[in-house]
Amino acid sequence: MPLALLLLVVIAVVVWKLNAAGRQFLPAFARLLTGAQVQRNAASLFTGLSFATGQFHGRDVAIRLQLRMGRYQLGYLVVAMRTNGPQTLDSSGVDSLTRDDAGRRALFTIAANDLLLSVEDGWLKTMWKPVGFMMFPGPFAEEKWRPMLEAMHTVAASLEA
Repeated sequence: MPLALLLLVVIAVVVWKLNAAGRQFLPAFARLLTGAQVQRNAASLFTGLSFATGQFHGRDVAIRLQLRMGRYQLGYLVVAMRTNGPQTLDSSGVDSLTRDDAGRRALFTIAANDLLLSVEDGWLKTMWKPVGFMMFPGPFAEEKWRPMLEAMHTVAASLEA
């Protein structure tokens, strides 16, 4: 019996640590934004859903993080950046309207990270929804996400031109 109890405690601690790491991702991401606000409530502990808002180079940014909370639920991260360009575009529309060199390089950066862009209601959006066995979202890596925000900013400016 004591061995089973010890094993249960070890499993609980490991699950808690992994969940705690996921909950640190959004506040770390929000540090890339000016005027950032992370929004969580008591239900976030059970739903795994949290939000952050702020600005990046003067553009409004909204981030939605859904942690994987159940066996059949996938986690995802949505990063949205306000644009004054077209109100609605699918990924091929974004690709066809981004014609300048800086915009094309930015699209390459985004595609290299297996992300697609779309525009919905004036928001340039990308979703990261990893599949397979991986700890989502894992530790925050500024060297990955800052260039992604820079690339989104560049694409947004290209769409407005």
